[in-house]
Amino acid sequence: MKAIFIALAATTVLASTGVYAQDNWYDRNASINEREARIAERIQHGLNDGRITNREARRLSSELNAIEHKERQYNSDGRLSRRETDDLSRDLNRLADHVRQQARDEERRH
Repeated sequence: MKAIFIALAATTVLASTGVYAQDNWYDRNASINEREARIAERIQHGLNDGRITNREARRLSSELNAIEHKERQYNSDGRLSRRETDDLSRDLNRLADHVRQQARDEERRH
């Protein structure tokens, strides 16, 4: 009886660990997608209210497209590793800084 209980407990722990790892891969992917969507919205908002020029918006959108392309390449095996997620996060941080800088510079769309 004791051996059955230990085997059942071990199986439960192993099964929950596998599910947790899969959820982590999904969460990382969702987090990256959410950040990409927020950055795209900020670019569009800046363009709409004139804080970002058409030229700046095209350049920023091109950077975002490059990051999305890299994400698709990384995700070709169905998941993002920690290293891949960290790399994409660095790229998104840099792009978010660029969007912020462009929105705050003195160039205005007239």
